[in-house]
Amino acid sequence: TVVGLRISLIIALAAALIDLVIGVTYGIISGWMGGKVDMVMQRIIEIIQSVPNLVVVTMLALLLGQGISSIIIAIGLFAWTGMARQVMNMVLSYKERDFVLASKTLGQSTWKIAVKHLLPNVSGVIVVQIMFDIPSMIMYEAVLSAINLGVKPPTSSLGTLINDGIASLQFYPFQLIIPAVVLSVLSLTFIFFGDGLRDAFDPRASED
Repeated sequence: TVVGLRISLIIALAAALIDLVIGVTYGIISGWMGGKVDMVMQRIIEIIQSVPNLVVVTMLALLLGQGISSIIIAIGLFAWTGMARQVMNMVLSYKERDFVLASKTLGQSTWKIAVKHLLPNVSGVIVVQIMFDIPSMIMYEAVLSAINLGVKPPTSSLGTLINDGIASLQFYPFQLIIPAVVLSVLSLTFIFFGDGLRDAFDPRASED
């Protein structure tokens, strides 16, 4: 179970890194450019979100095959849309603030403004969104393992342990119960941690 937990965390954190890079970059470009560029980029996100993520992840896993790297790519490539929307909304809000307009007046490049002013101000939203995305990625990996698209033996993850435990549920129920409980606790931990971070970054949210 400990080894399976390690593999599940590696997959989730690596997929979250892909989510972070693509989502933040996409959101900043969309929010900063605005106008028709923003409209086209948001329509692309809506098209991606119109298809259930689990269906897309499963199809990609079938295409890429089994293995840790394949699962990471399959999950990460389509988990960034929520991050992109959050970042885009924040950039739209901040790009008209006085400190950003002053930087543009002083002739700073878009890259410097994004790194020095926009990223620090949206970092709270990014961290909270990542904390909420990780449990989803852990569940995606578990579902892929349940339909035999998970990591290859002898490597095991929480998903493969649960899948193996189903076969012996009648005689050895602990083989299913233990990894299932660990998976649930792990997901709840990230969700509660994300909730706490959201309250910390935005005290008004906790009052609501």
